[in-house]
Amino acid sequence: MSLLFLFVDGVGLGVDDPAVNPFAATATENLDALAGGSWSAPHLRSAAGQLLASLDATLGIEGRPQSATGQSALISGRNAAALMGGHYGPWPGPTLKRFLDDDQLFQWATSCFGEDAAAWASAFPPGFFAALESGRIRLNALAYAARSCGVPLPELDAYRRGDAVAADLDGAYFASTGVEPPGGHRAGPAGAERAGARLAELASRRPFTFLDVWITDRAGHRADLGEAAELVAKLDAFVGGTLAARRPGTTVLLCSDHGNLEDLRHGRHTRARVPLLVEGPQAERFAGAASLLDVAPVVRSLWASGGSGVPGEDEPTG
Repeated sequence: MSLLFLFVDGVGLGVDDPAVNPFAATATENLDALAGGSWSAPHLRSAAGQLLASLDATLGIEGRPQSATGQSALISGRNAAALMGGHYGPWPGPTLKRFLDDDQLFQWATSCFGEDAAAWASAFPPGFFAALESGRIRLNALAYAARSCGVPLPELDAYRRGDAVAADLDGAYFASTGVEPPGGHRAGPAGAERAGARLAELASRRPFTFLDVWITDRAGHRADLGEAAELVAKLDAFVGGTLAARRPGTTVLLCSDHGNLEDLRHGRHTRARVPLLVEGPQAERFAGAASLLDVAPVVRSLWASGGSGVPGEDEPTG
């Protein structure tokens, strides 16, 4: 089996109001189909091969959830906000780094299936690693967790080869610098759909593939409805392309760390519940998940009982 984790930063389930929620203001046929109507007012359910639930992102702590503690909790199943005495972010400090140095998804994948079992799927732009080493930028909790387990963070050569995708979904930023994936660049939803299909193929190669879509949180902070609506359209196409190209043995999991993009009235994080969408042979195993703390333990139990971890083991190929 293989697991593809689509992490969409700062995406909660908001009100069905196109004046404040870009998911209500934008045609999202793929997300709406998954929600059984409207993504802004989803029909939460669990069925064979598919689950849609909403998760509490507050971790039992007052205040607005933040990325470092939310992401750490999501990939570990442990309450990072309680450890810190409150919501904390955006980047992990020494305490959260120690928290993430073990007992989290990337470590479990490599422990169960070997050092090449996990892949970070989004490529980083030129200069990123030099800026990282100089201290001018910092890794978020997710990238720190991956790197701490020896999971490579892809550079542009991987993107050019088609071995990574762009965090902005359609690769517009890379294209503006003259860098394109195999077959060239397509802007907007068409390019995002094709990138989603490429990601689905990449996910079939390993037990665990992780994509960090951080620009959704950035768009929420900017609180520009037009910009956010364009991004939501790309996200809808990307999810549609990914699920359409999903290999039979792959389970796709989409989740977030806190709300933001669904409510553009103020440009700040929200206490909204966040979506948990799972499609594939292991979807029903996530039934009953109620908070960010419930996702990682299910994944761990799957891997602990998952045999060899070879994609395709749990579902017939046709």
